[in-house]
Amino acid sequence: MSLLNHLQFQVIDPTSEDIPEEHCPQDDISLDDQIDEDSLEEFWKRVSKDIHEDPDWFSFSDE
Repeated sequence: MSLLNHLQFQVIDPTSEDIPEEHCPQDDISLDDQIDEDSLEEFWKRVSKDIHEDPDWFSFSDE
């Protein structure tokens, strides 16, 4: 039986000063930004093209 099945995270004390700032909750999330659909589509086309031009890339469907 593995001991890893019984491990649990410890609760973080929010009053502790040892917590790095990047691990603290952020309250400044804004979900109101509008998405420029054309820019997003163009971005993913470039990503897809870049992936297909990668010499190490292959499709699993080719197997």
